[in-house]
Amino acid sequence: MKRRRVLYAHGFDPATAERYRRLIARSGAERDSAPPVISPVAQMSDVSEGWRITADANGERVETVFEILRYEDIVRQWRNRHLHKRLWSGLGGWFGFIFNGGLRRVFAVSKGPGGLFFYPVLMLALFIGLGVFAGRMAGVGAEMLGAPDWASQVGRVIGALVGLFLSVRFERAFFTHLMLSLFDFLFKIAKEEFPSGRLEMRVELFAHRIAECVRSAQEKKVDEILIVGHSLGGLVATRALARAMEQDVDLTGGRAKVSLLTLGSVAGYVSCHGGVGADRYAMDVARVASDEDMTWVDVSAPRDWFSFGLVDPLLLLTDPPLEARSPKVISAKFGKSKPDPDDKRTRFRAMGLHMKYLSAPDQEGGFDFLAVISGELTLKERFEGRRNSPRAKMLVQ
Repeated sequence: MKRRRVLYAHGFDPATAERYRRLIARSGAERDSAPPVISPVAQMSDVSEGWRITADANGERVETVFEILRYEDIVRQWRNRHLHKRLWSGLGGWFGFIFNGGLRRVFAVSKGPGGLFFYPVLMLALFIGLGVFAGRMAGVGAEMLGAPDWASQVGRVIGALVGLFLSVRFERAFFTHLMLSLFDFLFKIAKEEFPSGRLEMRVELFAHRIAECVRSAQEKKVDEILIVGHSLGGLVATRALARAMEQDVDLTGGRAKVSLLTLGSVAGYVSCHGGVGADRYAMDVARVASDEDMTWVDVSAPRDWFSFGLVDPLLLLTDPPLEARSPKVISAKFGKSKPDPDDKRTRFRAMGLHMKYLSAPDQEGGFDFLAVISGELTLKERFEGRRNSPRAKMLVQ
């Protein structure tokens, strides 16, 4: 294979394209072999930015155009809402997920994401609780020095507000509000409530871009169109690809090999929540998984609690289509990650681990993202002889 085009859907992260470029470039620079040549970031289309990667794969030159499908403005607006709106909406969605049986369905297939679901609320309660305790102690001390009897009550209120402020102040270390906003965002998608409509419009544009790239593949001599979705992008990429298949019934008909790669997807929360949006996502999953010419590889790690590690996406559907073929489910085989010195957010090991899909070095039987996007093999050729992980929970064995 000589030429490839990668269309990458990012996660719940309003980072710039340059950050992703640095992450991939650093992965190449840390290897013993000659690192690939990566061009600067440039506008690729109305909905994408990217760069070119030129690599020497076993003596053959492979050129890859890497495009990031941008919807970070939607994520940024959702994450930057006023604090009271984030808390009211986020806690409402959080409790609603418990009461509608979604959490029970999560625990039925994977304990990691179920445990992670409690994290933001427990951290928020810890911050506020410590603030209340400190405020009460200060108020009691003031009463002992002659202050009015209600000083400890005022101290509790002030302490709670201080604790809430500190939870925001130390967000980059603990991700309390980020995760609460992420869960809320996913549940809005499942119910097709705001801002799911804005994301839906962007998915349609992504579908047009995918179809456009496939149609021009022969003219530009592109051998593979690889759709990649990471974290929340796993849902976005799957839906965009399914919509592109609706627009062009011959999308996978041979003009270029079309493949889907999902990394640490969090779409399982949408499936387990249920709702109109969840049903639409289920239809998109079934469409992609049923295409005989489609290669779909789902990569995850059991220690990555953000994702449904080694769980077949079809298994998460309320009414899975038994005639659909499951994607190949493999383990990334990593569990430890080093902090990224250029990004303080990765000091939290779980987040660093979740981002490791994009930079993990090749291990025997593991997953190497750089080799996938710049090597001489298509996704199908690279994983054709690979079986599903022995620990994977599959709809069809």
